[in-house]
Amino acid sequence: MASQGEKSQLRFESIGYWSEIKLDILRNYEAAYSAILAKQRRFSHVYIDAFAGTGYHLSRESGKLVPGSPINALWVKPPFCEYFPR
Repeated sequence: MASQGEKSQLRFESIGYWSEIKLDILRNYEAAYSAILAKQRRFSHVYIDAFAGTGYHLSRESGKLVPGSPINALWVKPPFCEYFPR
């Protein structure tokens, strides 16, 4: 916790190229998974991520913010019925 004289700063985990690829693969998988299960009326599909991490990361390559897995899951269409990021 910051003292009164200190300013709070957001800090993002720095990720490399392979982590960005992993997030792209996961994003594509989530979209396909959600589209298939949303058509199954007898099922309710949920998003569970035991290692969700922060919402955004900082790319070592570009220096830009990269959406993490929990943010990507929120953007999936059709959406999941429930979300459980830890």
